[in-house]
Amino acid sequence: MDPSQGQGLHDELAIALYEQMVLSRETDAHLVALQRQGRIMHHASAHGEEAAVVGAAAAIRDEDWMFLASREFAAALWRGMPLAALIHHALGAASAPGRGRDAQAPPYWKPARVVSTSPLSATQVPHAAGVAWSARARREDVAALVFFGEGATSSSDFHSGLNFAGVTRSPLLAVCRNNGWATSTSADRQTASDGFAVKAVAYGVRAVRVDGADVVAVFGVVREARERASAGEGCTLIEAVTTPRAGAESDASWSARDPIARMRRHLEHRGLWSEERDAQLRAEVTADVERAIAEADRPSAAPIDDFAEEVYAQMPWHLREQSRAMTPRGPAAGG
Repeated sequence: MDPSQGQGLHDELAIALYEQMVLSRETDAHLVALQRQGRIMHHASAHGEEAAVVGAAAAIRDEDWMFLASREFAAALWRGMPLAALIHHALGAASAPGRGRDAQAPPYWKPARVVSTSPLSATQVPHAAGVAWSARARREDVAALVFFGEGATSSSDFHSGLNFAGVTRSPLLAVCRNNGWATSTSADRQTASDGFAVKAVAYGVRAVRVDGADVVAVFGVVREARERASAGEGCTLIEAVTTPRAGAESDASWSARDPIARMRRHLEHRGLWSEERDAQLRAEVTADVERAIAEADRPSAAPIDDFAEEVYAQMPWHLREQSRAMTPRGPAAGG
């Protein structure tokens, strides 16, 4: 762990970060199992990237906006999205925030300014840049945090969003989860540059590369970027480098990089954690996830006639007629 970043992390927050990372991994494992069983349509695992997601989400303020990509459900949970609501979303239940119509998209939670985004790569980057610019134009001390993977940097949305944020000096915090560059040739197919943080130079914004498996370091650099945004210094592009576990990698080798194991050692070093407390946490988290899945797994498809509800402020006339036409009819008289 980065000692310079850990100095300003009080005990309660350090414990909360660890607990949230454990919850993220347990939820992730259950959702992967549901996807392999064919019970949910889609799930992108965040195994090994918990520190990059939770650390960044914890570093911003309650009034800030958050835009997720495919793997950041833990950020929504940190901001207050109930675990049951997340599971309902994954299962496409009618009681989900999106009424089961957007199960393949990242989760969203309106009360905490976690914005509804598309499952397509990088489309959320220019949206976040626009929200950040709006806050600056209104002279509000509000920022926008947007997540994306390294593959999104090959899209035009990434370039136009970062360029726009640079030109307007908007308070955008752009977190790139790089989970392939350090260990494989995947990034060679995404870019010829030395990583992804260096791309910030072209847009005139600040760049940071951070160990994405060190939740304390991620928290520190994102918090610093948020303070720069408040000071009117504009956008920061943050490259969080992670190296997920290889298929045949030993437990001992993985433990050296595992973000959860690293944070646990940090807590133990500070005298804040124990074997007994860890066992209790994991038992409680497993029970919470299984309870949420059992609750959400009851079939509750959304009624077909509300297909356009909450899509428009005022529903167009032709959709109103179509909705009425879809309303189930009772049995005919005398039938």
